[in-house]
Amino acid sequence: MLFAVHAKDKPGHLETRLATRPAHLAYWEQNDPELVLAGPFLDDDGKPCGSLIVVRADDLAGARALIDADPYAIAGLFESVTIQPWNWALKRPEGV
Repeated sequence: MLFAVHAKDKPGHLETRLATRPAHLAYWEQNDPELVLAGPFLDDDGKPCGSLIVVRADDLAGARALIDADPYAIAGLFESVTIQPWNWALKRPEGV
């Protein structure tokens, strides 16, 4: 099952994001089978201000566990996190 994650950064935490980014990327490399797609939301100045992550998990608890273990979450970067089941309807690559 796919889950879409919308994580909004806390205001003024760009340095936390930048400092934690290598660990965040390494975490998702280790969890590659569960990661479908991901990338930052950008503010009006083009700077990261949140994340869109789509993960594969058996249930909401599994998706939540993946996100809670993300170094960004552990570092306290996120102001809010919304996780919802998601159906990839259009332009879904074969095998995903």
